[in-house]
Amino acid sequence: MDIDWGAVIVGFILSIILGAIFGLIIPAVGSIIGLLLAGIVVGYMAGGSAGNGLANGAISGLFGAIVLSILLLIFGTLILGLIGFAAATLTSLFLFIAFFGVMIMMAIGGAVGALIKGEA
Repeated sequence: MDIDWGAVIVGFILSIILGAIFGLIIPAVGSIIGLLLAGIVVGYMAGGSAGNGLANGAISGLFGAIVLSILLLIFGTLILGLIGFAAATLTSLFLFIAFFGVMIMMAIGGAVGALIKGEA
């Protein structure tokens, strides 16, 4: 398993962009399709086996959860002080639980992308 950090960062950015765009176009399942496509791009960029694409896609999804939670904690604390910190902490906890689904979707997309590229 070889982590391609360039692919992980591209996948993180694409997950935000494609998730939002497809979420607006197809309200019910659009963001899931966007995350799956971002995962496929990550897996294709990383190449290697399906396990390698899976790992890169999962790390990209987890990276998004961590960055979003840190930003939420910083801005919640700056804007509302201690109450903002408490609210942001609780929200971050829920986001980590929700991002396991994002991580799984991007991992599946990463495995598909690596299989499409076909480098064993």
